[in-house]
Amino acid sequence: MGVCFDRTYKALHHLNNAEPLSAEHAEAMKELFDGEVPAGLSVFTPVQIDFPKQMTFGEHVFINHSFTAMAIGGIMIGNNVQIGPNVTIVTDNHDFYDRYVLRCRSVVLEDNAWIGVNATIMPGVTVGKNAIIAGGAVVTKNVPANTIVGGNPARVIRKIPA
Repeated sequence: MGVCFDRTYKALHHLNNAEPLSAEHAEAMKELFDGEVPAGLSVFTPVQIDFPKQMTFGEHVFINHSFTAMAIGGIMIGNNVQIGPNVTIVTDNHDFYDRYVLRCRSVVLEDNAWIGVNATIMPGVTVGKNAIIAGGAVVTKNVPANTIVGGNPARVIRKIPA
């Protein structure tokens, strides 16, 4: 593996084995995200992130345990976003015709989005402001603001009153 991957895997190991909420945990977060840790970012371990430098965070983001981010295509997380346990965000997929080609599309979680347990968000999806992704949902299309979606594939369950 290259130096970049070695550094990332070592930083993940450090984070995943640090005592929660300790100085070592804070140091490991800075190590993983190259010193760019916004105010109020809480990450419960374990986590698996392949390209942490491809992620940006707003303030007051909560990520529960067993989070997986395939972040090569970029993941932008807004302010006050909550991510439940065992959530997966994917930004890449292989080309259907040439499986050696990797196709990347970013994922955006806008402010106040809430992602439920075991949800999966696929490449190219934007989750709008104040949207809620129900537990177990597989999100393959953009989610409008102030909307609850669920199911596989996720579909609109209802609008949230403003």
